[in-house]
Amino acid sequence: MHGTGVGFERLLLAWVLVFACGAGGAVPAAGPGTASRPNIVFIMADDIGWGDFQCYNPDGKIPTPNIDRLAREGMRFTDAHTPAALCAPTRYAVVTGNYTWRGRQPGGTWGWNQKPQFLPGQKTVGHLLQDAGYRTGLFGKLHFGGEFETQPDGTVDFGKPMRTGPIEWGFSYSYVLLGGHQAPPYMFFENNRVAGDPARVTQLAVGALNGGRVPAPGPGLPDYDSRKVGASLVEKVVAFMDQDGDRPFYVHLSTDGAHGPYTPPDDLLGTPVKGVTGMTPHTDMVMEVDVVVGKIVEALETRGILDRTLVVVTSDNGGIPAERAQGHDAVAGLRGSKSHIHEGGHRVPFVACWKGRIPAGRVCTQLIGTHDIVPTFVELAGGSFAPDQMLDSVSLAAVLAGQRGDDQPVRGTLLLQSSPGRDAFTEKDPEPLAGEARGKIPPNERQAAKNRAWNTIARKGANSGSDGMAHALREGPWKLVLDIEHNRPVALYNLDEDLAETRNRFSEPQQAERIRRMEQAYRDIRASARSTPAGF
Repeated sequence: MHGTGVGFERLLLAWVLVFACGAGGAVPAAGPGTASRPNIVFIMADDIGWGDFQCYNPDGKIPTPNIDRLAREGMRFTDAHTPAALCAPTRYAVVTGNYTWRGRQPGGTWGWNQKPQFLPGQKTVGHLLQDAGYRTGLFGKLHFGGEFETQPDGTVDFGKPMRTGPIEWGFSYSYVLLGGHQAPPYMFFENNRVAGDPARVTQLAVGALNGGRVPAPGPGLPDYDSRKVGASLVEKVVAFMDQDGDRPFYVHLSTDGAHGPYTPPDDLLGTPVKGVTGMTPHTDMVMEVDVVVGKIVEALETRGILDRTLVVVTSDNGGIPAERAQGHDAVAGLRGSKSHIHEGGHRVPFVACWKGRIPAGRVCTQLIGTHDIVPTFVELAGGSFAPDQMLDSVSLAAVLAGQRGDDQPVRGTLLLQSSPGRDAFTEKDPEPLAGEARGKIPPNERQAAKNRAWNTIARKGANSGSDGMAHALREGPWKLVLDIEHNRPVALYNLDEDLAETRNRFSEPQQAERIRRMEQAYRDIRASARSTPAGF
């Protein structure tokens, strides 16, 4: 049970904490997860928008038959959000159940050789499911940071295993790209070690490599090919499924699609990809996500375990509506896009299918965060957790089972954040800094100039409490948006009436009390030790 208001949540939290501490500090699982423990496959796409899948956007031009099938046979959520409108902070949140600012960096950890985003004592979904007896596998893009042994000259010693990596983060098997297919190091790591001959690691320059792309210089293996990432991940996931048939498994897969560099394969394990959408390499890579999902579902069916497996598909942030002129809108009419505080930045598809257990064809309008997967999976696994874990998430197990309808919301509030510098009304690239006239910047330096301009905006919030990002608070259909420079409310929208956020109701006198109350709820959450009840 979860309250629908912050005050109620505080009272319930106090009661649960007293009970949990008296019981030894662990909160036991109950309800839908105790009868049958499913295998769990969580697939998080990259830069996929609310309108990229046809089950959300019938006018979309990208074929997504496999995900559409999961929606028909399972549950589709229409008010699902990433807690951040950008990749790295969301990735931390969906493995811990925490808001990003509870980790090492409020905007996430991006570097592959930096202190990890996880603070000491913070458990991941991998740890919690291992404790419940699951085999746990981590695949694809991370952006968690990492720590390596060094050589006498101070450079990374790729011949030795990572000092801190997926093994320490609770995963019994891993096959990962520390910065994704778009960033160094350009090589997979398998169980904390270079997946290949570390003696062959070299410094790769920007440009084409084996038909793929190297967008930024960095270490990698000379046979790296970004076009083959998707197929490699599918093969490793399927092999992991087959390792031990006597124990349930958890797959945490982050796909390469649809992030740049847009290098779709000619085909993925026999299914054509490149050129199929008839638009751009970007839309081909959106379709690649559907192919990846289809290959994994096919493997589950072939093994006769699909009806014993929960499959969840979502995205790490909002989409990139670059093909509107060609008739495809990745955000399906929402305002904003990836990185922005408006709905296009963080409203994402979220489809869950467990044949025979989740009501088929159900459309759920409940407000949820993608980081709610953590307590959901732990409850379904029959696991338990201490009150200092999963601090900002709620279990969706009863919702998935059809036991809790939209008239019984599991969330009272949800906090959202933009990318650094993307303020409440900054939706286009800001003008370059003085002296960087737009027409005089060489093409290879334009992105760096944009980043400097964004960072200038972010620095305005250095002392405001905003961490350089715009924040928003959802409460029912209402969305309160705070700015960067002063970290104060500047916009209010009723999304039931105005999903495109065209009518700012902040100045309406009758909304003054709502704004005051929601702002206080935001500040209470930011100051809290946890924002959701410590129980299922």
